[in-house]
Parts: sequence; structure tokens; C-alpha cells
Amino acid sequence: MTLHTTHRSSPVVPRIIELIAEADGVDPTSMTPPLADVVDPDALNELIEHGTDDADRTFEVRFSYRGYEVVVTDDGDVSLE
Repeated sequence: MTLHTTHRSSPVVPRIIELIAEADGVDPTSMTPPLADVVDPDALNELIEHGTDDADRTFEVRFSYRGYEVVVTDDGDVSLE
């Protein structure tokens, strides 16, 4: 199952938390471990917000959290695999 979100108008980290909480049917504030134990939220938000100036280069960030493979693309798309 793959879940996906593209609400690029909001920072990526809260969207990751909301997507996982929705998938697991839990309150986002009660999720453990905290996402910050797995990835630096400020660095991830900064990376996605500022990305790269080179239009020919793209990137994605992948990490595991709560049993999901979280994939964040350079344009801010988030998916759970």
C-alpha cells in the first residue's frame, strides 16, 4: 500500500506526521518514537523548501519510520510505502 500527499503549501514534516497518523489511526501527538529521533525535521524542511537551483537535478529523501518507508521528493511530495 502506498499513501501519498502533495500539499506543498505547508512544511513537509507536519505532512509526514499527519499522513502516518492517518494511516495508523492514531493521534499525531501520541506517535512514538518522535520523528526527530529518526530524521532532523528542521534540516528536512529546509532541504525541501530550498532544494537545488539546478533544474536538471532532482533528489529524494528516504527513511524508515514506524514501519513505513517515507519518501520525500525535491518538489515536496510525500509517500509512504
